[in-house]
Amino acid sequence: MTALSADDIRRSMINCSKGDTKRMTIGDGVLGTDLDAVEFVGWHDPKMPARAYLLTRHDDVLTGVVLRAATGGGNRRTAMCALCRTTYTNGDVSLYAARRAGAAGREGSSVGTYICDDLACPVTTRSEVVPSPTAKVVPDVGLPVDERVAGLRTRVDAFLASVRRDG
Repeated sequence: MTALSADDIRRSMINCSKGDTKRMTIGDGVLGTDLDAVEFVGWHDPKMPARAYLLTRHDDVLTGVVLRAATGGGNRRTAMCALCRTTYTNGDVSLYAARRAGAAGREGSSVGTYICDDLACPVTTRSEVVPSPTAKVVPDVGLPVDERVAGLRTRVDAFLASVRRDG
């Protein structure tokens, strides 16, 4: 078991400044999480509701990214999470943008993807039932859990690789 500490989490952030990491609020239940048991842990910053964090092991290194949820947008529509591939009918999925790591991010380059608002994709992926009344379909629900988990891991790794990639 590899339990997370606040210092580990702050040091792992690849797309923000040290000042940003000092100001981040680490969500309840994040400290002590065993990242060997889940693909990632995600949480919203209670002090800044549009800000969220995703933390995982990427290339065997603890890696965290700061995400910003798109604001506005009017009516929320049916959307699919790009990570767990769950489709929600009332818009429980948002576009999240992550500033790229390094020089590209400092110059304003970012990458985005659609993610479940609750950032609970690891739980949803392991579920044998539709996770909520607003979830329309979980496309991979017919696959064995280990295959769904492997797919989630692949998609999370691809997203993090795009955050790390220059320009």
